[in-house]
Amino acid sequence: MVVAASMMFQLCSDDQPELFTLDQQFEAHESELITLKLEQDQGHINLQVLEIAESRCPSDVVCVRFGEAMVTVGVSGIEEIIKTLDLCIGDCPQRNNGVIISDTVVVEIDGKNYAVILKDVVPYPSTTNQNVPKEAILEVISQ
Repeated sequence: MVVAASMMFQLCSDDQPELFTLDQQFEAHESELITLKLEQDQGHINLQVLEIAESRCPSDVVCVRFGEAMVTVGVSGIEEIIKTLDLCIGDCPQRNNGVIISDTVVVEIDGKNYAVILKDVVPYPSTTNQNVPKEAILEVISQ
C-alpha cells in the first residue's frame, strides 16, 4: 500500500520522470521514477527504485563475507497495478548460488513479460564513500 501511494505521488507530482526505452541501461537513485517508453506507441512502463540496501564488503577492507547489494523496485504499466521486485547482487543468501554479478527478475506487465536486470549498484563501497548516495544500474528488456 505504501509502495502504491509513493508511486502515485510521484506520478502526480510536477516533476517529469526521466524517459528511457527498453534495452537501454540507466541509473536510478532511491525514489527516482523512471518511465520506459514502449515501441510503436504501445504505452509505457513506470519503474521506481524503492530501496537500495548496501552491505557489500568495502573495497579497502578485508572481510569474512563478500556481502550483497539489494534493490527493491516497483514496476507498473498502463493497466497494471504496482508489482514489487527484489533484486540482489553479491553473495545473496536468499539465492544460495554464490556471488551474483547481475540479477534478473521476469515480471508480467499489461499482458507482456519483461526482464528487469540489476547490473550494479554504484559507487562500490569503500571506507571513504560511505555517505555517497547509491544508484542502481538497471535495464529492462522485452521477453
